Amino acid sequence: MYLSWGTLALLCLAGMLVWFWQNALAARERANEAALEACRRLSLQFLDGTVVFTRLSLKREYGQLLLRRTYVFDYTANSIERRQGFVIIAGRRIEAVGYDPGEGPRAAPPPPPQPPTQPLDGNTAEVFHLEQWRERRNASQGTPTPGSPPANGRGDAPVSPLPPRISLSVKLPGDGRDQHR
Repeated sequence: MYLSWGTLALLCLAGMLVWFWQNALAARERANEAALEACRRLSLQFLDGTVVFTRLSLKREYGQLLLRRTYVFDYTANSIERRQGFVIIAGRRIEAVGYDPGEGPRAAPPPPPQPPTQPLDGNTAEVFHLEQWRERRNASQGTPTPGSPPANGRGDAPVSPLPPRISLSVKLPGDGRDQHR
């Protein structure tokens, strides 16, 4: 029996899809366990009993390329208002678990989290506020946080996220002239 290259490629593709599906189900189970444990630690009620997949990206860590998945979940502290938390999984490791504390005043801001010196294992997770996670992400990406002065140093003019206008010179056939666009 001979397999053509097309059949072999389809079999490989089907095998990769089955692997990805199984890997995604295992990651979702880990995210469910992490969200449930975070809610239990903070005496919050985990709503709906599950997490929802929201984002998939690639991440390079310690020289390896990993799939980074983000899941969100709903919880409540007072059985009246729903709030949203998140779980980030990189490869097989739980990278972060966070929650939105709501709009109420806080007694004192929590201390800034210390970055781990070694990767966390699957049994531990860092729990922090959603605003802290956004500030940390914005600082690592170099994007300004809301309310901070713009990068140009002037507080009155916002920095445009658009690049400056680029002029192209295109030579059209038959006419010998340059057209600027």
